[in-house]
Amino acid sequence: MRVEQIGDATLYLGDAREIVPGLGGVDLVLADPPYGIGFGYASYEDTRANLIALISDVVIPSIGISRRAAFTPGQTQISLYPPPRWVSAVIWDTTGSFGYCGYSQWMPVLVYGDDVGGFGRTGSGVMKSDVIRFTGGAGVGFQRDAGNDHPCPKPENVIQAIAARFSDSTDTVLDPFMGSGTTGVACARLGRRFIGVEIEPRYFDIACRRIEQAYRQRDLFVEPPPAPKPVTPPPDLFAVSE
Repeated sequence: MRVEQIGDATLYLGDAREIVPGLGGVDLVLADPPYGIGFGYASYEDTRANLIALISDVVIPSIGISRRAAFTPGQTQISLYPPPRWVSAVIWDTTGSFGYCGYSQWMPVLVYGDDVGGFGRTGSGVMKSDVIRFTGGAGVGFQRDAGNDHPCPKPENVIQAIAARFSDSTDTVLDPFMGSGTTGVACARLGRRFIGVEIEPRYFDIACRRIEQAYRQRDLFVEPPPAPKPVTPPPDLFAVSE
């Protein structure tokens, strides 16, 4: 196992089935697990049977160590997951992808945890929508990094919106399926602590690079502390004048 510390992000290169049970202090699990529909991952066969095993071995234990959780399972695999406390959604107006019944313009978000209801209102008590809406396509403003060959990276703005919706600024967010690090990038931008676990070295290295870059970009907009003012020493009241 390899561990990298980048800012407030702790990144593990290893098997989430072995690492997650030993973690603690997690406030939100936010993850986009494999879909079980044949994506070409580097060293993982994306089958329905393997997804069922991951849900049993990683998803359910992750829910157990966290105060709340949000997973994006895709439309066709919702029934494989444990019953959520609620099903939220990300929706958008335009799309370039197709589903079984037409253009795909939404993404389910399975939400777990007894305190998720507290994130359903603003600070002044106004009820929020349970839908995260983008007026353009969900991927507007998202461009794949030149060196990112992950088969299914989520748009950064989508993951950042979900993280902001279900976590506080002091929270620690875990992604046990870190991939190329989009959740870590979102947490760096939002000021959340982050724990990421990825089993594939190639994607882990991409995640490290992207998260480090996100911290560098964030620091460009942080005002440096003011320089201390020079201190004038007090007069010596016992000095003898000549």
